[in-house]
This record gives sequence, C-alpha cells and structure tokens, in this order.
Amino acid sequence: MDKEIEIDLRDLLVMFCRSIKVIVLSALLGGTLAFMISYFGVTPMYTASASMYVSNNDKRGNESITAGDLSASQSLVDTYIVVLKSDSLLTKVAAQLPSDYGYTPEDIRKEFSASSINGTEAFMINIADPDPLKAQTIVNTIADVAPSEIIRVVKAGEVEVIDFASLPEVPDWPLMRNTAIGILLGLLLSMLGIVFKNLLDVTIHTEEDLTSHYDLPVLGEIPNVAAMSTQVEVRRASTDEKVEV
Repeated sequence: MDKEIEIDLRDLLVMFCRSIKVIVLSALLGGTLAFMISYFGVTPMYTASASMYVSNNDKRGNESITAGDLSASQSLVDTYIVVLKSDSLLTKVAAQLPSDYGYTPEDIRKEFSASSINGTEAFMINIADPDPLKAQTIVNTIADVAPSEIIRVVKAGEVEVIDFASLPEVPDWPLMRNTAIGILLGLLLSMLGIVFKNLLDVTIHTEEDLTSHYDLPVLGEIPNVAAMSTQVEVRRASTDEKVEV
C-alpha cells in the first residue's frame, strides 16, 4: 500500500517536472490577468474611521464605574450600531453634508461599517469611499450626529467620541492580494489540467507504463530504429571531423 502511494507521488512529480514550463507560464498568466483586472477594474477605496465610547453610567460626580456598568456598556454596543445604520440617523447625516456630495441615506449605508473594538465598550465606525476627503467628512458627520440620536432612540447610557477621523492617505486596494490569488489559481488549474490529461492518456510510452498497469512479464522490447540510425549518423559525422583534423 505504501509502495503504491510512493509510486503515485513520484509519477505526479514526474508529470509536473515534464510540464514545468506550462505550469510557470500559467502562473504568470494568472497573476498578470488578476493584476490587470484589479488595476483597471477595481476602484481604490479610502477608509476613514472614528472611535466612540459607550458608557452605561448615567450618574454624575465621583462615583466609580462598576463591572456591571462595563458589561452593560458592552451589550449596548450592538444596539447602538443598529441605530447608526437607521434611516432616521443617516437622513440627518446626509442633510448636514455639503450639497455637492449628493449622498442619500442608502448611499451612506452602503459605505458604512461599524464594529466593537476587541469586545470592549468602545466601537469603531468606518466609511469607505473613492474620495478620501468625502470619507473623512461623512464619518465625522456621523460621529457628530450619533451621540444625541442614539440616546434619543435607546434612552440608555451615554456615547462620546474618542477620536474623530483623520484624512486617509493609503487606499484599500487589493492589488497585491488579487495578483497572488491569480498566481495560485494559475498554478492550480495548470497542475489539475496536467493530471487530468495524463489520466486520459492510455498510451503505453515506456516499459514502466506497461509493468505498472499489467501484471505480465516483458518478453522483449522493439528498439527505436530511427533514433538509433540518427545516433549512428551523429557518431560517424563526429568521427569524420576528427579524421579530417
């Protein structure tokens, strides 16, 4: 059983070594196609982020925050994120944006994302837009509108802005990632094609092909006369050259 597996693996390696040029060319072609599609077909997006903090302690003064307050704040984060995506809040955000932006609540919602920061009572709000300035402006407008709107709806806890968004400078462009995926796909498809082609090939090429598939003795082997003649002619030609020298 182990011998069979070893032979099969060896056969696969031989297949791939014989077709190494095809595999390399396929990998390069896959990477090139993925790069071109990503470069010309994918719009780079700029993500601006602001962070906010949820407090469940409505008391004022010097009273300390308990573990229960922190736990309640963490549970409120998901609720607050739902409110952030609501039409009522995003309509107010759209109304405060510059008139030339022309964003609707649905447009903002498509670019909006939010998540808790490491499971704490703090959360991050993000806007991904092709224009870095628009991304910054929208997310900061959300951060301005969110505290009062969230408390109006939920009527529990407090929300404060930790950091407003700065202007994003580096785009979120999956150029290198997509190129790497293209190279891997090219490798995989070429290797699968080679294996499939060899599985369909039932021609006996060598003595090993015959003995590996059939439990029969080999009585003789027909020599390749054409190849032998070519070798003899080459040897004669080289001998003649030596004699002339």
